[in-house]
Amino acid sequence: MIDFKSVFSLDGKTALVVGGGGLGRAIASALMQNGADLIMADINPSAMDDAKAETEAAGKRFLALGVDLLDEASVNRMAAEAKSEFGRIDILVNAAGINILKRAEEYDGASWDKVLGINLRGLHLTTRAVGRVMIEQKYGRILSISSVKAFIGTDQDYTAYCASKGAVNAYTRQIACEWGRYGITCNAIAPTFTRTPINAFQLDDQDFYRTLVDRIPLHRICTAKDLGCTAVFLCSDAAEFITGQILCVDGGITAKQ
Repeated sequence: MIDFKSVFSLDGKTALVVGGGGLGRAIASALMQNGADLIMADINPSAMDDAKAETEAAGKRFLALGVDLLDEASVNRMAAEAKSEFGRIDILVNAAGINILKRAEEYDGASWDKVLGINLRGLHLTTRAVGRVMIEQKYGRILSISSVKAFIGTDQDYTAYCASKGAVNAYTRQIACEWGRYGITCNAIAPTFTRTPINAFQLDDQDFYRTLVDRIPLHRICTAKDLGCTAVFLCSDAAEFITGQILCVDGGITAKQ
């Protein structure tokens, strides 16, 4: 008989979540509550103090690391420290990301490079560094945060952000194809609007919010629970035959396009 309960468990796994605020924080909590020991990395390690308290109160191990995703050496140090402290890295969640709102005709090179630098180059450097650990151990679950804006256009000044997330989708599929031979899966979650410090000013605009939820068949935005549950599934052995997929957690908005 298949033990359908145990395959969803993350007991004995070590998860590295890169990006300590917003979406990363919610996913980290979900992984930890389902059994994983937790490493969180962010440019500001002190921002993870509440995650440390929650994790240790649950009896799980926790490590906070500083990382600058624009600095290749910093990313490599992060992966090395995580491996040294825990011995292995079973799960990687690429949750760091930024956006700079500017019209396409005004999008300067420095802003473009910063958004693509963190959202895409930093994601690659992290995946490469942690992937080397996973290749050695012949096991890994990689999960990146994409966006529905990788699939649908908008008139809201998201040029670099949309480009970066479209590239994340292509990157996810390619890594899945290259590293499947090592027992590594690579998938992405593409949520619609989820409240974070980056977009709070937009969601606090009642006209913007009403227009947004009117377009979503389930008539609400994405929540931390929605993301956490999806992440637990894709990072567990319940999803061991799922790779190279971009799962839209969007209330059905892309179904209407």
